[in-house]
Amino acid sequence: MSDYMEKRQNSDADNPGGSGEGNDSGQSSGPESARQVFGRRVDRYAELDVFSEEQYYRSLLDLADPRPRDHALDLATGTGLLALMMARTAARVTGADITPEMLEKARGRLAAAGLDNVEFLEAAVPELPFPDGSFDLVTCRLAFHHFTDPAEALAEISRVLKPGGRFVMEDVFGLDDAAIREKRERLEKLFDPSHVRAYSPTELRGLLQAAGFGISGELEPYTRGLPADFMLKLERIEDPEDRTQIIQLLNENLDADLGGFQPTEVEGELVLRWQTIIIAAVKT
Repeated sequence: MSDYMEKRQNSDADNPGGSGEGNDSGQSSGPESARQVFGRRVDRYAELDVFSEEQYYRSLLDLADPRPRDHALDLATGTGLLALMMARTAARVTGADITPEMLEKARGRLAAAGLDNVEFLEAAVPELPFPDGSFDLVTCRLAFHHFTDPAEALAEISRVLKPGGRFVMEDVFGLDDAAIREKRERLEKLFDPSHVRAYSPTELRGLLQAAGFGISGELEPYTRGLPADFMLKLERIEDPEDRTQIIQLLNENLDADLGGFQPTEVEGELVLRWQTIIIAAVKT
């Protein structure tokens, strides 16, 4: 482990209170880490277009296809935008997240929207506080790479879904190639100590099928990008030595295909590009 990685992990462990949307629904072996990390980021994430503008949610929403009689659950709801978008069609929507600061933002959005068919609550996979078969639809956006036990998470999602219920997820993804995966995971964890693994599309499909889901749809990966300097500020990486180490590693991998993750240069500026995949499945 690099000195930088050790410092980042120790900082998160020693600062349980945190300070200031990454969608993140932690699991029992490590939700505190994710809760702390995203609690500190809440204000910056709430302003980031990829988490605050509806255009970035349209593809997932179209594949989820909420219906007028649906009771929907948005896992790792973050600041609640996807839940509120689903509530325009669905009968009821519940948004769940482990981060109180995110939920506070979500409730503020709910008040501004004036909707009466949405509730937000603090809850984490794999112990969701809902009876079996509570929901017609479950969504989960940009959180699966934080799950320490994805099979356990999917078993819990299946439990709260009705027979024939739908599950739609969007997440970053990696490759099956071990060498490429190692490089990519190292870079991901430098930015985000709560990152666990960018599962490959093959792994995600296999996990879903093993949990008793049938794949019903999948959208081609699409790319989003952010300047590296912005990401350093977003993640509160301010130590000059730490920043230098990260920039050096990014430059060493410039334009390398790391499986859905690519540092590149655009008009002289270092930019990080991620690809995400959206998969729809039905509980069989």
